Amino acid sequence: MRFKIDYNRLVVLLLPTFLRRPVLFGLLRAAVYPVTMLYERFCEARREHIYRLTHNGQVCYLRACLNDNFKSRMGAFDIVTVEREGEWLYAVTEHGERVPITISEDNTSEVENVPVVYNELSLNREQNEFIVSVPADLYDTSLDEIKALVNQYKLISKRAIYVAQSA
Repeated sequence: MRFKIDYNRLVVLLLPTFLRRPVLFGLLRAAVYPVTMLYERFCEARREHIYRLTHNGQVCYLRACLNDNFKSRMGAFDIVTVEREGEWLYAVTEHGERVPITISEDNTSEVENVPVVYNELSLNREQNEFIVSVPADLYDTSLDEIKALVNQYKLISKRAIYVAQSA
């Protein structure tokens, strides 16, 4: 909102001059206080609703939203998409770098170069569409809040894997 209503001043202006006494001002300000608090709560809820309407799943840049809501000393959040290519599973960062999620295990058995998933959260890779790299200091303390915020803005068909960043 562009302006804020000052209810104390409004009480003073609407009171006739012959009734303006300190005791009456105190009584009227006490009577207007619940309306003032309700108006402040309304303004705060309105700001939150406008923010949610302008940052929906189509418009929201999830990484910026996470960094705005959770301040970290260890670094910033990173959103990585999971991409399958042949027998390998890669994660592609926002900058286009390819990070392998599976590695080949060199062994001398009958089957060589078997890709092994080194992250147990990636075992169900068909359902998981992107990886949220959470700073290490927030992973233990605020992971539930981070999951709630990601679930609020992500598409229903997408799934997230939450991984702690290495220090």
